[in-house]
Amino acid sequence: MALETSIGVDVGGTKIAAALVDLATGAILEREIEPTPVATGPAEMMARIATAVARMRASPKLAGASPLGIGIGLPELVGNDGCVSSAWNLDWTGFDPERELAGLGRVKLESDVRAAALGEIRYGHGRQQPSMAYVTVGSGLSFAFCTDGRVHRGAAGFAIHFGSADLMPVCGACGAQTPFNLESFACGCGLADTFAARTGRSEIDARAIVSGKAGQEGQKLLDQATTALASYLGQIANMLDPHVIVVGGGLGTAPRFFQLIREKAPRYIWAESRRGMPILPSALGVDTGVVGAAALLEPPRPDGPGAA
Repeated sequence: MALETSIGVDVGGTKIAAALVDLATGAILEREIEPTPVATGPAEMMARIATAVARMRASPKLAGASPLGIGIGLPELVGNDGCVSSAWNLDWTGFDPERELAGLGRVKLESDVRAAALGEIRYGHGRQQPSMAYVTVGSGLSFAFCTDGRVHRGAAGFAIHFGSADLMPVCGACGAQTPFNLESFACGCGLADTFAARTGRSEIDARAIVSGKAGQEGQKLLDQATTALASYLGQIANMLDPHVIVVGGGLGTAPRFFQLIREKAPRYIWAESRRGMPILPSALGVDTGVVGAAALLEPPRPDGPGAA
């Protein structure tokens, strides 16, 4: 039987991960990593993706079989029409990634968190669960809710946020109202930016903070950030009551960071009987996004999970 493969591309804030994936198992056959060209724009990004794809298509592991196409997970809003609808990382105005890569075959775009959630459904913890809330914690924060093997998209395709917009908490005692934005505080970029604002030390990144190399101020920030994030996970549990919460992303799957949010989240789940809800690190680790992007090309299975 011929090997059925596709190429997945996961565009992150700092790097582009591309992989040739065996769709039967989710195994990565070939891998390429490129830095994300944030300063140069989407044309350079597409050029780097095209170069990585060309190298993987030459892999002897394909044994003459052609990949089904290219799935790309972008850290942007991708609407139900398949178009990029935001410009958080790059200005996509007037730029059509599918058109730019048309010479490489079939191309499918998706928001990166939905691609990752699909990977978890097909090859990870989502295979055994009727419903799953997938939360990715990396350079930023995103979320996807999945039921019956499908990723919920929302009316416009924008159902990927849980900590990007400001909340406006009010102190009951003094009446002070201060905006709070979880993404600017508890993700990789948020941790580094907050630490720099507090200490003036811009050389410290989230990895140093999590690994305990940022001193007492770093420990304090890590405790505050994981408490805040855990409280949001509790609210996801309260609103959606999923069978499991799966945490992915480079920061989210870092052992110490994950342990802290898993230990803290149950105290924010209102129903006592649900405080034992499984909160698990992604079964695919940091590869969830690239494997899920490849799975975008696989047709829905009549007896199993459907596509995002």
